[in-house]
Amino acid sequence: MKQILKIHITDIVPFSRGVLFVRQEKMQNGDSKVSFFGYDAAEEQIAPITKNAYLLNKFGAAFKPIASQLGDYVSCDAGKLPGGGAVVIYTTGETGIFTEKGELHWTGDLFYHDAPARDVAVEERHIWCAVPDMRAVIRYSLSANKVVMRIGGGTTGTFSRPVAVAKYGDTLYVCDRDNREIKTISLNDFTVREYRRFEEPVHKYLRSAGQEFAVLNSGVYIL
Repeated sequence: MKQILKIHITDIVPFSRGVLFVRQEKMQNGDSKVSFFGYDAAEEQIAPITKNAYLLNKFGAAFKPIASQLGDYVSCDAGKLPGGGAVVIYTTGETGIFTEKGELHWTGDLFYHDAPARDVAVEERHIWCAVPDMRAVIRYSLSANKVVMRIGGGTTGTFSRPVAVAKYGDTLYVCDRDNREIKTISLNDFTVREYRRFEEPVHKYLRSAGQEFAVLNSGVYIL
């Protein structure tokens, strides 16, 4: 593994040449300072970026109306929907679905057995989310507006505390923070396998520009 960033970040999103970061810092007067920067995988360099570059890569072409309606566009996770819309979810379970024009189509709280869902990975007209307090991940139907599948939870011991999900091809990647590992779920037969173990908690996994990135307690790494 190669560490590319040591500081604490608030958000990370992919872009064509690598990943983009957001950092929030508390100032002495109590205000928050937000800074945006990116890592270019080909050049192996970090440089400042504009807020709009971050928003475009996070929400898609309708980023301006989406961001203006959200207000707090940093602390949520977002997934781009087929056709150009977006789904947004906060760690509280508060969820919003936006059209390709950035219009709010639906909003509500996404819970599973009274536990809030968090993070999002889009699978056509379904989304996958982690439910840390239930030690499970769920598949949610956007058209039926309900949970249609759960993996883990109960007495299964499949996950300890899943906190993030990512989908690439026919595989879902789950960051199991307290087990310090990334597990995979085959979307063909829903089998769960160990993918990568670490010596510290893992909070996020993503792929971009031919590289794999993971956010650990100590920083951001290329795997």
